[in-house]
Amino acid sequence: MRWGGEGLFAPILLRSSVVVSVLLRFVAAALLFALTGSPKFVQAQAPSVGTNLPPASSIAAQDFFRLPDVFRPELSPDGNYLAFLARGGNRLGLAVIDLEKRTSRVVATLPEADIVEFNWVNSQRLVFVSGNVYDPLGSVSPWRTGGLFAVDRDGTAARRLALPLGDGGAIIVRPRYTRVAQTLNDGSDDVIVASNERSFDSSDVYRLNTRTARKTLLSFDNPGDVQSWTLDREGQPRAAISVKATTTRTFYRRDEKSPWLKWFEGDFREPASAAVAIGYDGAVIGLGLRDKPTAAAASGARLTSALIKLDERGLTQQVLASRDDADISHPVFDPVAKRLVGAVYTGERRTVIWLDETWAGIQKQIDVALPNAVNLFAPPEQNKRMLVFSYSDRNPGTVYLFDFRMRKLEFLIDSRPWITPAHMAESRIVKFVARDDLPLSAMLTLPRGVPAKNLPLLVIAHGGPWVPGYSWSWDAEAQFFASRGYAVIQPNFRGTVGMGLRHLLASFKQWGLAMQDDITDTALWAVKQGIADPKRMCIYGASYGGYAAMQGLVKTPDLFQCGVNYVGVTDLQLFHSVTWSDSSDSDFNRYLLPVMVGDADRDKAQLRATSPAQNADKIKMPVFMAYGGEDRRVPIIHGERMRDALEKLGKPYEWMVKSDEGHGYTKLENRVEFYTRFEAFMKKALSRP
Repeated sequence: MRWGGEGLFAPILLRSSVVVSVLLRFVAAALLFALTGSPKFVQAQAPSVGTNLPPASSIAAQDFFRLPDVFRPELSPDGNYLAFLARGGNRLGLAVIDLEKRTSRVVATLPEADIVEFNWVNSQRLVFVSGNVYDPLGSVSPWRTGGLFAVDRDGTAARRLALPLGDGGAIIVRPRYTRVAQTLNDGSDDVIVASNERSFDSSDVYRLNTRTARKTLLSFDNPGDVQSWTLDREGQPRAAISVKATTTRTFYRRDEKSPWLKWFEGDFREPASAAVAIGYDGAVIGLGLRDKPTAAAASGARLTSALIKLDERGLTQQVLASRDDADISHPVFDPVAKRLVGAVYTGERRTVIWLDETWAGIQKQIDVALPNAVNLFAPPEQNKRMLVFSYSDRNPGTVYLFDFRMRKLEFLIDSRPWITPAHMAESRIVKFVARDDLPLSAMLTLPRGVPAKNLPLLVIAHGGPWVPGYSWSWDAEAQFFASRGYAVIQPNFRGTVGMGLRHLLASFKQWGLAMQDDITDTALWAVKQGIADPKRMCIYGASYGGYAAMQGLVKTPDLFQCGVNYVGVTDLQLFHSVTWSDSSDSDFNRYLLPVMVGDADRDKAQLRATSPAQNADKIKMPVFMAYGGEDRRVPIIHGERMRDALEKLGKPYEWMVKSDEGHGYTKLENRVEFYTRFEAFMKKALSRP
């Protein structure tokens, strides 16, 4: 499920238009895992497909949409302990397993908050962030008002390091934060944190002792308006990206005693290189365009970001890894060998380009043991064991433990043990071109057991919209509707992050225009392939995707037989006039929104013409809309304006509101109700004569 909570309206740092995918933790970050009792270690086995399967429609809706009770396992630096977040009652706590003794214990809980993030400080101590997974902002940022705490792995020596910001019900548009930027594993109990303590609008770097809570400022000579830092192996800030209005600046310094050198200053849409890591040998590793923009643009290249080695002037010395069809997102280092060993990109699948034969060999060995899957791992801080996260279109994810000495892969944790891979539908990435020849892709999921011919089709537009898109994986929404007999297609329309600078810039001021055409072209592709029945197609999305669903009914009123809008934008002029959203006082709304979506004055006619709530008269097909009464990302006025416009015109619609929910329903009973009503609504709409 992607409604792009961190994408829509959020202050976007484009890193000087070097298209960088959102940095996800390489092993299991932001992915949920389930564990019942203590882990049982068995030899790794690939999920079986099986025969004589029960009908997919017999799988309950809640099995697709329930959240695991345990998630985000992470090994200690010495590889002897496994920490994870575990649900106890209605709150998430922090637990640790001793992998040698096979014993486990809960080491930290908070009476009125969840633990939503954690890091190992060293093999003895952990640092964690409090938050509320049932915050009205939903999945957007459960940590936004959280405090920072530390505890030993046995549950002792707990310490509060940074105060929470109080009641999560308060609207905090520009919150103070203290977040872990880097762990050191240097024998100390210190971590490096980023904080806006000195200025709401700029980040600083501190070295923080997790036992005394004392911190030392490391960015006293902050170049100003810094939104992102690059640290060296000792935690010293060595590069920075500064954003003010529509101007981006990048800085670099040789060491903590050297002055900052400005590498670049210009409009955020201009291509420029940015340092993203300092190697163990002191090399400056960056992301930047492999080709010269003018020549590449003339040839129609996507202008993808490559992993590059930079000199101290910010000039490219060497291209280390690149793809023609996808941006490199970040480098991979080996902490034991102390060298750069790989680069990550997400194309059809999330993949590592290994620059080291040893790690390439390990990847091959694991891929042979776990075939037909994406198998992700990061080189650990010891050569004893590491975690491997394996997933596919049918398997939500399984965590394995890889033993380096025995070269043995053992099952550890199933992501969602109640999901049987053999019962799931097959998905694949398809590629085609938009009407203006821009390369596009989409994830296609087909119901199992029926021919892929003339099927009812659900088009799902992702949120954001400037967020990473769909790659080959298990997707709850796609699987649920495929189990009900629908073909599901999820387009990566222009603006989807990770597909190159050309793809990104082609989305600016194209809400309801070329971006919408991409979604239309995706549906038409499925019809042309004979997969979709052109008389039985529905369009759906959440957040930006909800906007796209409504705009699809406006712009192509005869193409889709129904539309479903989940917490979606309906009036683009409300971007500028609503003052009670969580982004209303942000630099994004002031400076980037006019460039990326439209200016309130100069583009007034376009904003009106591409706002579904102001064009309800063009809608012919039934609509289902669902909103949260406490949504601060897309305030409910968007839904109310759309509803009132439809009602005034006598258009058919269904309406669902949960007063205590926000930008996406967090409570299982509400999610199940939404998807159950959605299914019934679509079935009725697509069965009309």
